[in-house]
Amino acid sequence: MNGSLLEHAPPPPAAPFAPAAAALRRLAAFHAMDPTVEFLTGLRAAPLHGGFGIAFDRDDALQAMALIDEVVSDLPDPIDPDSVAPLLADFTAIHRTLAYRASPLESDWAAEAGQPDPGLAAALRRWRQQAGLVADAGFPPDHLVSELTLLAALLERGQASDATRFLDQHPLRWIPALCSRVATRCREPFYAGVAILTAAHLDHLRDLLAGACGLPRPPDDDSADIRRRRWAEGRLPRTCGCDG
Repeated sequence: MNGSLLEHAPPPPAAPFAPAAAALRRLAAFHAMDPTVEFLTGLRAAPLHGGFGIAFDRDDALQAMALIDEVVSDLPDPIDPDSVAPLLADFTAIHRTLAYRASPLESDWAAEAGQPDPGLAAALRRWRQQAGLVADAGFPPDHLVSELTLLAALLERGQASDATRFLDQHPLRWIPALCSRVATRCREPFYAGVAILTAAHLDHLRDLLAGACGLPRPPDDDSADIRRRRWAEGRLPRTCGCDG
């Protein structure tokens, strides 16, 4: 996989969701790109904590950002390929070999739940057209990276109501479960932090959109207490020395 999906300059984001769209694209990069020396050196120069672009008032997101920054700050200076090798092995287990049984494809999660959706490809094709996206850039339409980028594109086009409906119909139906599984099965705290931050941002974004668009969460959605408890109880690895 490559990061070409993320390299095309998006149109000027529409307020007030420009920071949320930028954060989605930054998260997509974590899931799309190998943790190379260059990628991690850039992250060290621009840490997430205080520079993510979103003001979080929740422990899961704050601790996840602190955890990611802590891992990167503990790498040698300069960062070398040997120190990156464990992160690359974890990325491969998550995104290529599927060793943690945490597929980055929505269709796989629907099949695992016994609810395969033969109309998924067509539905996502329509959403991509709605968001002004035409090229897949190397990722299947139901890939985690594709859906995060599509959501960002809707926000950048000022289509907040469409973004809300897409979030309910697709990312929030499976990405929180994916992130929970990665956070509890991966070997490196770095990717536990990435998973927790991804789910936290989607959850936070849904609350922002509910207030802005007057579209409450679906009746079958988990309560706020359940969603927060899912990430508060035992999700951060014991190796995390941060306190948020």
